[in-house]
Amino acid sequence: MRYTIIMLSIIAITDVGTCLGIDQSICTPGSEIIYHQNGTLKTCTLKDNFAVSGVNCKQYETINLYETGMLKSCVTSDYFNYGEIICNQHDQVSFYATGQLNTCNLSRSIQIDGKTCAQFESISLFENGKLKSCSTPH
Repeated sequence: MRYTIIMLSIIAITDVGTCLGIDQSICTPGSEIIYHQNGTLKTCTLKDNFAVSGVNCKQYETINLYETGMLKSCVTSDYFNYGEIICNQHDQVSFYATGQLNTCNLSRSIQIDGKTCAQFESISLFENGKLKSCSTPH
């Protein structure tokens, strides 16, 4: 029992550190930096490529974060894989506060929920992962 409590405490401390560990040090010096009311970083221009929530966000582009430190949106520096969906590099990707994919531009055509979505076009998902909208190939 004692071991379980200690391990849960370590996990909780590690998890809090991860969420709150993003600060203005990732931002381009002299750029506008905006904070949430709770003091956590909300948005700024990245000084370097920055990985957060499994996404590599692009240097010199804007990053937007939720109060929890979870990624809200950024421009990717690499392709981003989300299950069967591959989001294009150097394009905007956005997420719900839960970490579920909201929108991105596809790097290739994909069939999802019985619909074919076109390469290089935007896809939008509901928070439960079901297809909200996408462009079909011409």
